[in-house]
Amino acid sequence: MDCFIRNGYAHTRVDDIAREAGLSKGGIYFHFASKRDIFDALQEIEVQRTMAAVMEAHQSEASAVTKIENLAYRLVVEFGSNEAHRKFLIVLAEMGIRNPDIRERVVASHEAYLQAISAQIRVGIEAGEIRDIDPDVAALVLKLLMDGVEQAFALGYNIDVQKLITQGLDVIVNGLSVRGAGGEG
Repeated sequence: MDCFIRNGYAHTRVDDIAREAGLSKGGIYFHFASKRDIFDALQEIEVQRTMAAVMEAHQSEASAVTKIENLAYRLVVEFGSNEAHRKFLIVLAEMGIRNPDIRERVVASHEAYLQAISAQIRVGIEAGEIRDIDPDVAALVLKLLMDGVEQAFALGYNIDVQKLITQGLDVIVNGLSVRGAGGEG
């Protein structure tokens, strides 16, 4: 992962990966048929990590809103504390732009993530915890917000994680407008 982050996919050689891992090139090829297989395995690890967080939040006994807040908290903390994770996701997005196969895998993982979040929003709507909105659009908005946070971390923005979580989640859950202002609420 460090090699792909440092050099990009195109400029990373299996020799670089072997050297970084302290293995011979043959040792690498014993486990992986190609550089692409290594990259795909790293992508799968990142997908599983994110989906594990989504499923853990989904399966908790908390309210729907609290589940979404807990998921956002976990992902923000992970982005904030795991530099390799957040930078690799940028490399992955870059490769998705250039390579149709990788783009397809990235989109499929994003769709699974969106479906899980949308399902949680539906549960919240049915329970009366979340207002009647389009759960698919709401899930997409939440995902795009998290993508933006991920990119900000990867680019080295100085982010106060605690403030982002508390105030950012407040904006997401309660909106920007003063309730009752203008006859709405």
